[in-house]
Amino acid sequence: MSYDPSDRQAHLLSLAQGFVDYALDRGAEAAEVSLSEGQEFSCRYRAETLDQLEQAGSSGVGLRLFQGGRVVSGSSSDLAPSTVHSLVDDLVESAAFLDPDEHNQLAPAESLYSGPRIELGLLDVATTLEDAAPRLERARLAEATVRQFDDRITATEGAGFSAVYSTSVTAASNGLQRGISAGWQSLGADAICDDAGGKKRNGSWYSVSRDLGGLMAADTLGAIAAQRALARLGADKPPTGAYPVIWDRHAAASLLGLLSSILTATAVYRKQSYLAQRQGDLIASDCFTLIDDPLLPGLLGSSPVDGEGRKRRQNTLVEGGVLKTFLAAQYGSSRTGLPCTASASRPLAGTPGEATTNLYLKPGQRSPEALIADVEEGVFLEGTIGFGFNPVTGEFSRGGWGRMIRGGELAEPIGEFTVSASFEDILKGIEEVADDLVWDRRTVSPTLRVASMAVGGRG
Repeated sequence: MSYDPSDRQAHLLSLAQGFVDYALDRGAEAAEVSLSEGQEFSCRYRAETLDQLEQAGSSGVGLRLFQGGRVVSGSSSDLAPSTVHSLVDDLVESAAFLDPDEHNQLAPAESLYSGPRIELGLLDVATTLEDAAPRLERARLAEATVRQFDDRITATEGAGFSAVYSTSVTAASNGLQRGISAGWQSLGADAICDDAGGKKRNGSWYSVSRDLGGLMAADTLGAIAAQRALARLGADKPPTGAYPVIWDRHAAASLLGLLSSILTATAVYRKQSYLAQRQGDLIASDCFTLIDDPLLPGLLGSSPVDGEGRKRRQNTLVEGGVLKTFLAAQYGSSRTGLPCTASASRPLAGTPGEATTNLYLKPGQRSPEALIADVEEGVFLEGTIGFGFNPVTGEFSRGGWGRMIRGGELAEPIGEFTVSASFEDILKGIEEVADDLVWDRRTVSPTLRVASMAVGGRG
């Protein structure tokens, strides 16, 4: 059956506006209603067997009601008017038992976008039309490729495919009428090898895309997962010491994710950012420029308006090492005085906070191989594990795996070590950023080289 995003948005917006009107009639001073409907498919193959198959529709309603400086919120998976009306009645009654908070407010009407529709290619019609057979085949082929790739592959957690598409709308008493239809699909595979001493070496890979044609071929993806597991065989701890550390592009992206989490108004008012009050300061090297751009067509984080109805815009968080911007939604802006940046991300119910969209580090001019060739002895970091980041002090320490660099070339695999430094030293110690920016995630980074970090291994 065909899926018409425009018709679906119009229907849901009409329903949401009706719920807003009902809430105002029942005594709310202001009201906001979000509705979502969609379809989800997922399957997984393990050991040549279809291990999981799920297909289901999903729906939800979330409400925020304002009364006397108080805000109450609630949600339901049932969009029936009788159910939502009952929820509204309960919320209005419960508002009197909450403390007022002057910062809880809807976005000003004049800040809402009311221009023509902005098309960003968020929904590929092929996602809504594809039946189960090719989806199952992708997962089956990826898993089979892993198992058959090499005799040293002894097990797998399987390979899975998922596809999701949905329409989400928000209507509010400030005039907000927001509707977005979007979809994506993903394919992932995992491989396991047995190493000396009974150790298990894992490798995995996945591909995700809004465009069905942009998904990586299943056999290619399975081969990469297998190769990543095999590359870790024989890994040993590196000697403890201080080394130049080259972060591969996926490891570097995780670094950007940590940084962006403390560049928000929410982190500032909660006193969970060591960078609070540092706007305008040099916090990184001059080759570090961090940009969040929600208006790039077809990417996973793209959207035309934010969760509060403001027109999206590009935000440069760090430029040439200088901290320029904290992301701020309405509540965080009111609490901190920081300007709103059209970065609001909303839960189904509750107060919108800030989130990045398509976050990336501006690439440099040379290849990753050139960055490696400059290092006589160092560490090539392929991934990190653990939660060793203190947002208040900026101290960073995580487990890692990768390879040693010797004589400007990648050498033996290493694992079970830690990399440590203050975030300030990491960012200011970035000597060069490579040119390998690939949009395969919402947060992406080229490979980068940090002058020196403490590596905890053996000895």
